[in-house]
Amino acid sequence: MIQYAINALNTLIAQGFHMYPFFIVIIVGSIIQIVKVIIDIIRYKRIYTGHIFASGGFPSFHSGLASSVTMLVLLEYGFGSVFFAVAFAFGILFAYDAMNHRYETGQHAHYINDLRTELQTILQKKEPALLKERIWHTPREVAGWIMFGTILTYVFYYIYYIK
Repeated sequence: MIQYAINALNTLIAQGFHMYPFFIVIIVGSIIQIVKVIIDIIRYKRIYTGHIFASGGFPSFHSGLASSVTMLVLLEYGFGSVFFAVAFAFGILFAYDAMNHRYETGQHAHYINDLRTELQTILQKKEPALLKERIWHTPREVAGWIMFGTILTYVFYYIYYIK
């Protein structure tokens, strides 16, 4: 397995850089996370680079990346392919997870944080380490970043990949 990866990397380097679909997905994901930091700079008037790797909030990395992969599969294999059906199904699953399951997890974190704060007050100890509560996305955030990821992928695909 390791030898296969080394051979693949050597082949990639020997052929020179070419915009493979894999790189398009990485670029789209990177742009989405950078936009998250820019939005936080505007919103909070401070730079917090930790959000480059954070989940939750705006924009939805899950939705943007899943829509990017789905768009690439659509462009490569067409609407009627099994590959597109699988990518679309997983894209819907990611969006559903971002809006629903992670919302419930955030609610649980909120209640646990309230309990911790009350217990700390009763026990008169130092501040409790709180759980992250905002790990979900609104339907509007998910829809917006599905469109963003799809459009970015379409643009990069036709600018860099089709030549």
